[in-house]
Formats: sequence, C-alpha cells, structure tokens
Amino acid sequence: MITSVRVATRDDLAEIAELVDAQELGVDSFASPMTEAAALEFLGGYIDPSPTHLLSIDGEEGFSAVVNLHPDAGKSKFFTDVYVHPRIDDYSQVVQWALELAAAEHGEWSMWPAVNALDVRLQDAWSEVGFKFLRKYNTMRAHFGGAEVPLQLESVEIRALDTSLESELRLAHAVQQDAFSGHFDFTPRTFEVWRELMMGEDASSDKNGFFLATLNGEPAGICICSDEIAENNRGYIWILGVAHAAQGNRIGEALLRHSFAYFQTRGFGGADLTVDTGNESGALRLYEKVGFRAESAWVQMVNDDWNPNR
Repeated sequence: MITSVRVATRDDLAEIAELVDAQELGVDSFASPMTEAAALEFLGGYIDPSPTHLLSIDGEEGFSAVVNLHPDAGKSKFFTDVYVHPRIDDYSQVVQWALELAAAEHGEWSMWPAVNALDVRLQDAWSEVGFKFLRKYNTMRAHFGGAEVPLQLESVEIRALDTSLESELRLAHAVQQDAFSGHFDFTPRTFEVWRELMMGEDASSDKNGFFLATLNGEPAGICICSDEIAENNRGYIWILGVAHAAQGNRIGEALLRHSFAYFQTRGFGGADLTVDTGNESGALRLYEKVGFRAESAWVQMVNDDWNPNR
C-alpha cells in the first residue's frame, strides 16, 4: 500500500537514478544507466514543468516508486513514466496512483506511458487498466573504432552553430520543424517553446554540438547533440533532421559522421540515439549504415478511455 508521497528535489537525483537502474537494468542489461544529467531532465518534466513524485510503500522510510506525468500541453498528452523497485510485488498500485493524479490535472488529455520493452511486469500493470501497445522505439548504439573521417559532399557544408545567437537558433528551429513535419505525432512548436526545450536551465543539450548543414548555401539539415550520457563516455544524437527539399543528398549521413568526429574530440567511445521503428523515412537503414545497432528498446502504450469520468 502507498503510505506517503512527496515531491522530489535535486537532493534526490542519485537515489532516483539508483531506483530507475534497479528496475531497468534488472530486466534489460543493455539499457543505459541513468546519468545525473538524465535524472535532472526527468526531475522537472521533459516538456512542460512537472514534479517528480516519490512514493513510499508499506511504511518504508525511503521510497520505492517514482512517477512523473511528463505533460505536454501542446499535444494535450501525458507521456507518463512510472518506475517501481523490483522488490515491490504490486506495480498496479503505482500505475493506479499515476492515473488518479493525471485525472485530477487534465482528465480530458490522452496518456501515452513508456515502458522498457522487456519489462513484462510493468507492461502488465498498464495492460490491467486497458493500455495497449502503440509504438516501439529502439535505443541504438555505435561503437567507435578508428578515427572518424567526415563525409565530404559536393555543395554541402556543415558548421557548428553559435548557440548564444538567436539568429543561429532560429535557423536550427526552422530546419528541425520542416524536417519532422509529417512524422508520427509531430506537433509544431513556436521558436520560444523550442528554445526553452533546447536551451533551458535543465536541458542536457551540448551547446557546442549544434551542427547545421547547408546545400548550395541554403539551410538543409540539423544535428543536435546532448550530454545526457556523457557520464557514460558516450555522445547522444538528440535530434537529426533533413529539410524535405534537401532529402536524398546524403546530408543525414554527413551530419552523423560529423557528429561522430566531434564526439571523438571529446574522448567518447561511442554514441547512442533513439529511433521510432515505425518511421517510414528510412532513418533505421541510415543508422545501421553508419554503424548503429539496436541494443535496447522501449514501447509506448495507449488507452483512449484511460479516464472513465471524462
């Protein structure tokens, strides 16, 4: 039984990461351990500000469950994360608590919780309240061997953006919005909202790792790197996109190889990224071409009738 709940603070980051790792690595040895940067992003909500809740069970002094609804007002959705220590027998009580919290905040919204693809216990807990599989996402990993040689393409140039300049960030925003339009669940974001997500106080973006590709002098592609797993000696490709008008020119490959070379200057031994396995753009083939291999996965679940009172 859930006996107490409190809102997490930065002082709880290490314990949150420890609990998340106990659950994730307990079912999937290839999952990435939660770094301090990842825990910090999780703490305040991935999109809109949202507290992380720590749940104590059966009168314990500490906590055995972590919940963040991760609301996104732009999509009218909760992208809920629930983590429960494996020693707890009943995951369902935590899922039910999360549903009640969401119903009290925005009962009319949709809810798309995420679960490690190998975590049968947590998937079953969501299934018990009507949630079903929606989408699968692979965490892909590339291991660096020798020095990466950037791909040189005619009429294509790649440069680092100066993220201290609004004009540079606006270039990145425009290309990213164009590149992702038409993708599953894409919702346009204003520059102001996008900038806060990319450059906010708790954002894990690598401010030196924003790379713009141009084709015949025109903005054509964007790669944004993150420090989310730098603690694990790996770079992270947070965003990779090519404007529709520039697709078919190997710009995505050139940006990836450029980012690899950049990561090597930082001493990283490899890189990770996440791909939607339902993506029809050919992204998965591109990632495999440059050396990425799927090492872990998570699934998104959905129940359009999760709140019977709406």
